Amino acid sequence: MESNYTATNQSERIALIDILRGFAIFGILMVNLPFMYNGTSTVMLDIVYGDISTFQMVCESFVRFFFEGKFYIIFSLLFGYGFWLFMNKKAETGKSIIPIFRRRLFFLLLFGIAHVVFLWVGDILVCYALWGFLLIFFRKSSNKKIFVWAIIFSLILTVFYFFIVLLLSFVNQIPEFQTAMVKNTAETAETVKNILGVYSTGSYLEIMDARMQEYGSLIYGIICNTMSMAMFLIGVLIAKKRYIANWSEHLPKIKNTFWWTLGVGIFSNMIFMILKPSVSSMNPNWNSLWVHIMVSIGGIAFAFCYGSGIILLYAKRKENYLLGLLSGVGRMALTNYLCQSIIVAFIIYPFGLGLFGKIEIWQSILLTITVFIIQMYVSRWWLKKFYFGPFEWLWRCLTYGTIQPLLRK
Repeated sequence: MESNYTATNQSERIALIDILRGFAIFGILMVNLPFMYNGTSTVMLDIVYGDISTFQMVCESFVRFFFEGKFYIIFSLLFGYGFWLFMNKKAETGKSIIPIFRRRLFFLLLFGIAHVVFLWVGDILVCYALWGFLLIFFRKSSNKKIFVWAIIFSLILTVFYFFIVLLLSFVNQIPEFQTAMVKNTAETAETVKNILGVYSTGSYLEIMDARMQEYGSLIYGIICNTMSMAMFLIGVLIAKKRYIANWSEHLPKIKNTFWWTLGVGIFSNMIFMILKPSVSSMNPNWNSLWVHIMVSIGGIAFAFCYGSGIILLYAKRKENYLLGLLSGVGRMALTNYLCQSIIVAFIIYPFGLGLFGKIEIWQSILLTITVFIIQMYVSRWWLKKFYFGPFEWLWRCLTYGTIQPLLRK
C-alpha cells in the first residue's frame, strides 16, 4: 500500500510541540502511577484500605493539586494540534489525506487495545482514537463553530453529573434505596478487593482476565471523556492561530495567559482540595458536583499555565538543557507512554518485583522522577542513532503503507 503523502520531515518539526509533549508524558506518569500500583478502580471509586498517615495525605495533596487532571489536558490539546498539522500536509496529487488519517487512528486504536489487554486498564489511546474519528468532521469548520462545539463537549459531563446528583438527592430519601446503595457499595468494594488480590498474587493470564473485568466496569467512564474531545478542538484553534509555531509574535498574549490561568488554577484547585474529603464517588452529592467543576476548571487553567510557562522559558533560553531532554521524550511520546506501563508492570506484578499495593505515595513520586529521568536520557541516546522511537516508527510504517527510514546514516 502506497501513499502520496509522507511522514513529517525532522526539519519540519516544531520544537515546542515536542517539549510540551515530553512535559505532558512526565505529568501523566505522576498521575497514573498510583492508579497502577493501587488498582484503577480503587482510586477512581475512592476505596481506602487501611489508615493514611499525615505525610501520605500531604503527598497525595501535592499530586492532586499540581498534577491530577492537568496533563491529559495538555496531551489532548497537542493531539488536536497534531490533527490540524496532519490535515494540512501537502501531496503530489490532489488525493484526500483523510483515508490516511483514518488508518492512522485505526492503528492507534489497536495500540490502545493491546495496551489494555496486556498492560493496564487506564489507557488513553483507545479514547483518543475513537474521538479522533469524530474530529475529522471539524477539519473544515470555522473557528467560531469549533469553539462553540468545544464548549459543548466540555459541559456534557457536568450537565450529566448535575442530573445524576439531582436524581440522587430525591431517591436518597427512600429507605429502600439507601439500603440498596449500602449493599451495592459493599459488593463493589468486595469485587475490587478480589481483583486486587489477583493483581498481587495471580499468574499473568489471571491478571489479564482480572484486568478485562476491571476495564469492563470502567470503559464507559474512560471512553466517554468528552473533555478530551473539547481539548482536541481547542488544540485545533491554537494550531490555526499559530500560537506555538509563531510564538514570538504572540508573547504578550502568552504572558497574560500565564498569569490569568495561574490565578484561576490556584483558586479552583484550592476549592477542589477543600471539598474533596467530603465526597465519595460511590455516592455523589452536591459537593461532588462542585468538585467535578473545580477539577475541570483547575485542570484546564493549570494546563494552559504550564504550557504558556514553558513557552516563556523557551523564549528566554531556547538552548535550555532540560527543555532539550523533554524534546527527546516528546519526539518518542508513544514509545515512552507505552514503556512506562511496561516498566511499572514489571515493578508491581508478581512476574516482576511484586510490589502491587506496597508502594506509598512518596515512593511513587520518587519513582516517577527516576523513571522519567531514565526516559529522558534513553530518548536522547536513541534519537542520536534513529529517526523515530520504535513504536513511532511502526505506527508510521502502518499509516503510510511503506517502510519508513529508521537508522540514521
